[in-house]
Amino acid sequence: MKKLFGMAAVAVLLVSAMAIAASGLDGTYKFSSRTKEGKADMAGWQGTMTIKGDEMARTYKSSDGKTEKFYTTTMKQEGNVYVLTTTKAYKPEYVGNKFRNKLNLNGNTLMMEAEDGKFKEVWLKQ
Repeated sequence: MKKLFGMAAVAVLLVSAMAIAASGLDGTYKFSSRTKEGKADMAGWQGTMTIKGDEMARTYKSSDGKTEKFYTTTMKQEGNVYVLTTTKAYKPEYVGNKFRNKLNLNGNTLMMEAEDGKFKEVWLKQ
């Protein structure tokens, strides 16, 4: 009986690991565009994003190089959305914030979009 439970535990771990790897989101991305409430936001900004396992790190720099914003989040998949919990940010009051976003990778284009569609970012996989 112990052996059966041990094998079941190993199977669950393997399936979980394969699901994370199968998502295919791991990698480095370049910021392309962002909209909020249907309007362009952060035009001219540059940015990079790295996804590794269940962590996402994003950094943005203004076109004049004077402003930098950064966010590190954990990613937890719930159905067809990811719950992103901010663990580090350029403003301490953002730490702990949670967002529910769809992440869709189509070719080299990653679309990150709020469930209500009011926030959308486009990233290009490098």
